[in-house]
Amino acid sequence: MKRFILQLFIGSALLASDVNIEVSDNTIAGNLNLNIPQNENFQIRTTYLYNANDNKSNYSSIGIAAVGETPIDEYSSKISIFIDFDHTKDNSAIPFGIGISNDNFNLYSYPLFAKGEISYAPDILSFDKANRILTTKIEIGVKPIENAKIFIGYKSIDFNENYLSTGYGGIGFSF
Repeated sequence: MKRFILQLFIGSALLASDVNIEVSDNTIAGNLNLNIPQNENFQIRTTYLYNANDNKSNYSSIGIAAVGETPIDEYSSKISIFIDFDHTKDNSAIPFGIGISNDNFNLYSYPLFAKGEISYAPDILSFDKANRILTTKIEIGVKPIENAKIFIGYKSIDFNENYLSTGYGGIGFSF
């Protein structure tokens, strides 16, 4: 199964518009965002997180997002609204979320970016042993070249109790 997921992830990366790898002390995660060809404002989102903690299972997520520009043009930020299907061995949920990102600000002539997301599913949209899910994610990084980024971040995934809460570092590529 792990081999299949890895092959699927690598194969999908060839079609992706955005690929990120995140590494922390106990986890490694891969994120793919695929633009839907007929409409650049919609993306398919996928995440697979390998968790090396003995008492935790791996985490996967797939969903769709609507992405658009904010009405304040001077900041050129993007806002997204999304729905995902999140799954671990014992927990599943369908959270709704919102995200905001800005790829266009500079600090001492270094191009920086920032991103934040939050999603939530109440009991009625949670299955198996889950009564709810709350996920948060914050990233900040530098873009050394136009299509690449290096970042640090923090993410928290809570199914009933804390499933994962960690800082991470990573790299990403846009196509």
